Amino acid sequence: MASDTVAALTSAVAPVVMVSAAGLLATGVQGKNLHLADRIRGLMTEYRHPDTTASRRAQITAQLPLFYRRIRLSQWSLDMIYLAILCFIVTSLLLASQLWFGSPAVPVTIFAVGVAVLVVALVLEFIEMWIALDTIRIEMRDVV
Repeated sequence: MASDTVAALTSAVAPVVMVSAAGLLATGVQGKNLHLADRIRGLMTEYRHPDTTASRRAQITAQLPLFYRRIRLSQWSLDMIYLAILCFIVTSLLLASQLWFGSPAVPVTIFAVGVAVLVVALVLEFIEMWIALDTIRIEMRDVV
């Protein structure tokens, strides 16, 4: 195998590591999305129950917009992670095809876009975590 072929195949494998890392992030964020959706459904069930007190309903009413914002942020983060995975896969394919086609500038640019999108996803997750503290404060308001 020619050294150019080995180099192209080796560089094409590098983005696969990023695909794996982003896949792990996606799994975690997806699990959190499911938990947030379940929590919203649980709060709505509790709110609609006739035995729920007015003060508890007020707590739930204060929490629901925060939970909705959290699930939207988390969903956007998940969208960004999937976009990053797509960028890394396309990068890998372009690097492998570099044996037959042009410049490495395009794959490098797409890889950089994938990394940037992954950073955006992480920032969204950090914002979501900060909002999570607000829901905890509301839940603990009458105790602490």
